[in-house]
Amino acid sequence: MPTYNASTPTERPDHVEPGDHPVEVIDAVESLSRSGHEMIELKLRTSAGSYLYDFLVFIPSAFWKIDSFRAATGEAVTPEDDVEIVADDLIGRTGTARLIVEEYNGKKRNKVAAWLAAKAGRMPAMPTAKPATQPKSIEDDDIPF
Repeated sequence: MPTYNASTPTERPDHVEPGDHPVEVIDAVESLSRSGHEMIELKLRTSAGSYLYDFLVFIPSAFWKIDSFRAATGEAVTPEDDVEIVADDLIGRTGTARLIVEEYNGKKRNKVAAWLAAKAGRMPAMPTAKPATQPKSIEDDDIPF
């Protein structure tokens, strides 16, 4: 039976305050932009548990953003290399993004303003939940039937 350490019930935050935050790619899907260009839709989770989306569009004027994302998630970026990116390979990557807050229809949400290159040899860590304590095992003699 799973266990966890209970806390005060709260709602998942819709956004975090503007600033530099560690984020994790929890989903990546290949699709087409409204103008018909190939793109990858990234679903991101902040360390506070809020979700946001970012888009990597494969057009020359947006290659800088793809390079920034790759560098921010620890990948070496070499100019003039031909790079093939598979959406599924992006899931689980972590990096630091500068987030802003935008309001749309009265609801505040985060948006990636910039991807920040990882420091050499150091990747941002996403906080993890404390491991649950193992439940006590039940000996055969303790079963009441």
